[in-house]
Amino acid sequence: MTTEDNKKLVAHLYSEAANGNNEPMMSAFADDMVWTIIGSTPVSGTYDGLEEIRGVLSPKLMRSFETIPRLIIDRLIAEGDHVVVLAHGEGGKTKNGTEYNNTYCHVLRLRDGKFVEFLEYCDTDLVIRAGLGQS
Repeated sequence: MTTEDNKKLVAHLYSEAANGNNEPMMSAFADDMVWTIIGSTPVSGTYDGLEEIRGVLSPKLMRSFETIPRLIIDRLIAEGDHVVVLAHGEGGKTKNGTEYNNTYCHVLRLRDGKFVEFLEYCDTDLVIRAGLGQS
């Protein structure tokens, strides 16, 4: 895929997820994808493979939310097989009552239309205050 193809695909997947349709995004995760969340929070770390992402990371995150935030793209930057997504959340609330509208920088690497690396930077202080992964 070309740089422009990768950029268009990522824009489409994030748009679908923001509209409540997470299936296209989840379908774009390669079986060998590695997702790393920077920091030292309860959800920070490297999750190796789709099985670990679905079986460990997703439950840690989902059990913390009362309302899942919608991710809104602010900017896309692409070069080759890498796409950088600058985004923010809207409408998120955790079970401890914290509004959760984080800001994100996702550094993605794609292979044949699938995510193989997902590197996430966000406000880790908000992650801790919101109690993500603590319950």
